[in-house]
Amino acid sequence: MGSEFDLFEHTNEQIMVSSSPVVEAIGLLMAYEASNKIEIFEQYPELLRLIEQHSFIEILKSIPVNHRYQLLEFLLPIPQLTSITLFAEKLRDLKNEFVLYYFWNEEISLETIHTLLRDPTQITQIERTYYWQDNETLHFSQYLVENVTTFKRQLADLFIQIADNEAFSKLLNAKQDSIKQAITTVENLKLEPLARAQYVMGKTFRRVHDYKLYHFIPSYCMSPYRVRIFNDDVCYIIFGTTTPVEDKREKSEHLAKQLKAIGDPNRLLMLNMLASNKEYGAKLAEYLGITTATVSHHIEILKKVNLITEEKIGTIKYFTANKEQLNELLQAMQHFLKA
Repeated sequence: MGSEFDLFEHTNEQIMVSSSPVVEAIGLLMAYEASNKIEIFEQYPELLRLIEQHSFIEILKSIPVNHRYQLLEFLLPIPQLTSITLFAEKLRDLKNEFVLYYFWNEEISLETIHTLLRDPTQITQIERTYYWQDNETLHFSQYLVENVTTFKRQLADLFIQIADNEAFSKLLNAKQDSIKQAITTVENLKLEPLARAQYVMGKTFRRVHDYKLYHFIPSYCMSPYRVRIFNDDVCYIIFGTTTPVEDKREKSEHLAKQLKAIGDPNRLLMLNMLASNKEYGAKLAEYLGITTATVSHHIEILKKVNLITEEKIGTIKYFTANKEQLNELLQAMQHFLKA
């Protein structure tokens, strides 16, 4: 039994949402020496020891931290994302020129790569690109060309060891609930594929293609980052789960109703008065200089969004500002606007 997905059988854009142990394994390597990722290795010290004791550690240390995300580029030529072992085997078999081609995001021509494989020192003669724009990345890039066979074999072996490590299995099991929640959230977004991808990434894309597949991959180890990896056919959206994706459209509608309710000078004055006093309608009308009928109209609007509470004492209705709800409104606005 099994399943097969052929990109070229479909004319419409397809959406897939699933977790990937391969992405989690790459996320672990990205987390190494990253100051905001200490928690992972504090919880799972066995994984830290595994990485530090493996022969790949010297190569990993030489990769500039802000360039380690380029390991995710191997998802494009090797889309076996559910099996680390199969992914590692395919990586080990990948031709050296393609290891470099994909690591450099398909932006360095194969002709240039062949030149570098013949003579790695030529890299200093080639126009500097994003992938070797400073001396640190230039040094690593030359080292990578000179040791590409060792790079791919040791990386593949480390992936297999991570997959076989009991602590890695515990990590995946411990984070299942947050991963499932992230999958449900993205699946329920009522947006077209491109709009959904941009929504999850939190920004518009400068470069887009007619992708045949949008694959959304929630990841604990990638947190808090959000990364887009793509070519002409596939767009991977990889997002951390410690800062969950939220569908803010429903929240925006709820906030808009509350803001509309207080978007009147008289209603704001009423809330100001009722925040410190319990008053009845006639007193509010006197304070505001309006009719009691108009006060009743304003009261009903504020009650509908739960910003005012009502208490009947005898035959008189007294009103008070719902301070708890007002505080929640202010906090919700701060959170919504990321203030």
